[in-house]
Amino acid sequence: MSDRYDAKAVRDAWQRLLWRASETKRQPTAESDRLALWSVSVVDPAGERILLDVLARAWSQGWQPAEVLHVVAHKTDRVAARLVGVAIVADHDRRGSQAIDPRWQVQIDRLDARQESTRHDWLRQWRRREGMDRRRCYDAVGAAWRVLSRLPHLPLLIPAPGVDPSAVMVGAPALATTADPVLDRIRKLLAKAESTDFGAEAELLTAKAQELMARHAVDRARVERGAAGDEPCMTRVLLESPYVVVKGALLAAVADANRCRAIGITGLNLSVVVGHAEDLAAVEVLFTSLLVQASHALAALARPAAAGDRSRTSAFRRSFHLGFASRIGERLATENKAVLAEAGALPSLPVLRSRERAVDDTVQSLFGGRLTESRIGGRYDAWGAAQGRSAADLARLNAGELSA
Repeated sequence: MSDRYDAKAVRDAWQRLLWRASETKRQPTAESDRLALWSVSVVDPAGERILLDVLARAWSQGWQPAEVLHVVAHKTDRVAARLVGVAIVADHDRRGSQAIDPRWQVQIDRLDARQESTRHDWLRQWRRREGMDRRRCYDAVGAAWRVLSRLPHLPLLIPAPGVDPSAVMVGAPALATTADPVLDRIRKLLAKAESTDFGAEAELLTAKAQELMARHAVDRARVERGAAGDEPCMTRVLLESPYVVVKGALLAAVADANRCRAIGITGLNLSVVVGHAEDLAAVEVLFTSLLVQASHALAALARPAAAGDRSRTSAFRRSFHLGFASRIGERLATENKAVLAEAGALPSLPVLRSRERAVDDTVQSLFGGRLTESRIGGRYDAWGAAQGRSAADLARLNAGELSA
């Protein structure tokens, strides 16, 4: 075949592979086998362009590198996710002359593939590192494309390289230029909460963390009283399987307690959280710690001497997480109420309420009329829920005057 005809045949075969991959989960082996018979110098560059083009589309739809990797891993497998990681680095490396938002750069720098060369033949180099034949490699390209080509639009939080920053409607929090001593102390308290084997100690430490959050919010409100405060911003939290929906319920409870709002995105293992920058930072720290504490408590229950096989069922575990989230929400609300009831907090209440209204207004402007409440499906295990509530009672929230 001539080079011109060969290139056209390759493009047609790639299109058949991609479109078949979008219609069924069965591996499109006929097309990948055919591609594997043709020249690498023609087939591989076409595969690279396919991935780079679909990534550019994802960036234009508001997606960020970490989110793309998260969804590809959730929808396909780790092999496709590793391939997309290399493609993201290749996309980034070819944009050397474009302005890069620091928050975007941080996500690129955290990629496992960041140190790999993407100057020439990066698809072939990746395949060799993986010890993978060409057919499986091309199947992975198709699997990644199937996910990336169907990504929905998300609010643009961070401008992709080359995108005008004015296109951002509600931005992500800016990178902190200085360390927040209060947030650092909260992190230390929660790290202790995660590492202890004593439930009562965990309860004290986590409660202390929430108390510090509430007091910090009061202090900020006191300083900002009478002055224009910062505008609400948005972040997206990646939720890991399993039990994504009930983990999202825990995130919503933590967000509500800290004047933020969390909204789950169905089918993507993501939640949008709207709030002021300092509150968003506190929510992410506390939520992550509580997930670790819940995991430790669940692992302890799964020991044969503690609960037997029942604690290993999906109904028990789902209900455990749900009971844990419900009880944590109650405890956080109680902690906040105690802090706000103090005489010194009263002058700050109007500012806090104003900030909370601003968050609700932002949510309404972005999602008004499109939000629905969804039921948490699956079997309910009352004992699992009770065990979750008990674990939440022992999760660290208040430690009096414990020092970090």
